[in-house]
Amino acid sequence: MSIILSLLKELKAVKKFFGLGMALLLMSSLLQQVSPLIIRRVIDGPLSDLTNGKALDDVVLLRYLALFVSLMVFYSIGYYVSTRLLMHAANKTAAYLRERAYRVMQRLPISYFDDKPAGKIATRIVNDTETIRTQFYANLLSNFIRASLRITIIYGIVFLLDWRLGLFLLLLIPLFYYWQLFYNRITEKPIATFYEARSDINTQVNETMNGSTIIQLYHQENRIMADFEQLSEKMRQAEYKSILIDSSLSWNLMELLKNFVIAATLTIVGYQFLSDNPLITAGRLFIYINYVSILFDMMGNLVRTLPNIKRSLTTGRRLFELLNEPLEDDSDEELHIPVGDVRFENVSFSYEEGKKVLKNIVIHAKAGQTVALVGHTGSGKSSIMNLLYRFYDPQEGRIVIDHQDTRYFSRESLRSHMGIVLQDPYIFTGTIASNVTMNNPDFSDEEIMTALKRVGASDMVARLKNGIHEKVVEKGSAFSSGERQLIAFARTLIVDPKILILDEATSHIDTETEEMIQKAMAVLKEGRTTFIIAHRLSTIQDADQILVLDNGEIVEQGTHTELMANKGRYAQMQAIQKTIA
Repeated sequence: MSIILSLLKELKAVKKFFGLGMALLLMSSLLQQVSPLIIRRVIDGPLSDLTNGKALDDVVLLRYLALFVSLMVFYSIGYYVSTRLLMHAANKTAAYLRERAYRVMQRLPISYFDDKPAGKIATRIVNDTETIRTQFYANLLSNFIRASLRITIIYGIVFLLDWRLGLFLLLLIPLFYYWQLFYNRITEKPIATFYEARSDINTQVNETMNGSTIIQLYHQENRIMADFEQLSEKMRQAEYKSILIDSSLSWNLMELLKNFVIAATLTIVGYQFLSDNPLITAGRLFIYINYVSILFDMMGNLVRTLPNIKRSLTTGRRLFELLNEPLEDDSDEELHIPVGDVRFENVSFSYEEGKKVLKNIVIHAKAGQTVALVGHTGSGKSSIMNLLYRFYDPQEGRIVIDHQDTRYFSRESLRSHMGIVLQDPYIFTGTIASNVTMNNPDFSDEEIMTALKRVGASDMVARLKNGIHEKVVEKGSAFSSGERQLIAFARTLIVDPKILILDEATSHIDTETEEMIQKAMAVLKEGRTTFIIAHRLSTIQDADQILVLDNGEIVEQGTHTELMANKGRYAQMQAIQKTIA
C-alpha cells in the first residue's frame, strides 16, 4: 500500500491535468451508462406502440434518438479528452521519475556502484520507469478507474430499477474478488521470473558490449550466445505462462460465467415478463442484459488489470529503493585553491569495516611539485587518489589543501580545481572539440586548438577532414590509445587546474608513443601540483617525491637518486623492470 501511495503522490506534479481528466472521465462514464436508458424508452415507447398496432410517433422517436446521439457524442468527446489528459499525466509523471532517478544516480556515492552491475541500474532508470508508466499509471488511470466508475454507476442504476436484481448482482463482487486473488497467485511467479530474466538480459547485454574484445579474443561468442538464449528462453517461458493463464481464466472461463449469469437473469426476468408482470418490459429486459454484460466486461477488465498494476508495484519498489538511497553529504561551501599545497595528515581508510587499505598515510606535496606513487597492485595507490578527489572520505586523519580541510567544502568545487587523466581515457560520442571542452560553450575554437597544439596533437588534428569538429564515435575507437590520451590531456589543460592527477597515463601505449606522451605530460605539469601513479618507473625519475607503497603503507620516500642509493624496494623494482626490458 505504501508503494501505491508513493506512486500516487507523484501525480501532484500534474494535478491540473489529472484533476480535469478525472472529471471528464466521470462525466463520460455517467453519460455512457445512462444512454441505455434512452434505448429502453424507445423500446417501451414508440417501438412497443408499433408492435401493438399503434401508429409510430415519429416526433417522440426522433427526440429520443437525438438525445441518444447527443449523449454518445458528448461521451466520445469527453472520453477522448480525458484519455489524452490522463495519458499525458502518466507520461509526464513517468518522465519526471526517470529524470529524478538519473539525477539521483549521478549524486550517489561511488561506493554504491562497487557491487551493482551497470545493467541492473540501467533497468531501474529505463525499464522500471517505463513499466510504471504502462502498467501502473496507464492501467490505473485509463482501465482501473474507468472500470470502477462504470461498475459503480451500473450498480446505482440497477438498484434504482430493481433492488432485488441489484442484490443478486452484488454476489458478483466477492466472486470476482476471490477470482482475482486466485489469478494473482498463479501469475505472481511467472511475472517475477519475467522481470528477473529481463534485468539479467540487460546486465548481460551491457557486459557483452563492454567486453566484446575479450569475448572475441577468447572465442567465447558461442558460450555468451548460449547464456543469452537461456535467459531469453526463461523470459519467453514466463511470458507464455502469463498469457496462457490470462487467456484461460480471464477470457474463456469469464465468458462462460458471463453467459451463465445472463442465462440466469433471462430465466428469472423473462419468466416474470411472460407472466405479464407489468414492471417487466422488453426495454427493461434489454437494459438488464446490457448492464449484466457490461458488469462482466468491466470486472473481467479489473481481474486482468490488477496483476499488471501489481507488476508495477514490484518495479516501483525497486525504483523507490534507488530514489531513496542516501546521497553523499555535501557542503555548499566553495573551496578556493590559489596555490595547490596538498597534505595527507595521518590518513587511514577502509572500504570495508575492519579491513584497512591505507594506514597512517602522511604526504606533503608542495605547490608545483610532482609526487609519484609506485607499488604493486593493491598497495593503495588508487585509494589515495580516490580520497584526494573525494570519491571517498577517510575514516581517520584528514586531507588539507592550502590549509583547508576538504571535508568541509563541496565536492564539485574541489574537483573543479583538479584535472584527471586516467590510464584508459574515456572519449565521448561527439566531436574532438566537444571532448576537449566537455560541451562547455565558453571555450572558443582558438582556445581548443591551442590546448591541442600544446600537448602535441596538432598533427592528429591536421589529418582530420573536419579538424577539431571531426565526429567521434563511442569511446573514440577510430583513434589510437596515444591520440585518445592527447585528447584527454587537452581536456585537462584547457580548464587550467591547480592539481593534476595522472593515473597510469603511459601504461597502455608503446615505447615510441611514450616519448610523445611524456612531452605532453611535461607541458601539462607546468605550474601544477601533480600526482602520478605509474608502473613504468622510467616515467617518474624526475619527480620531486617518489612514494613507495606496500600493503597500504608508505615504506619508502624520496627522490629517484635517494631511493636508488638506499638500495631498498624501489631499487629492486627498477632492477626488475630493466631485466624485463
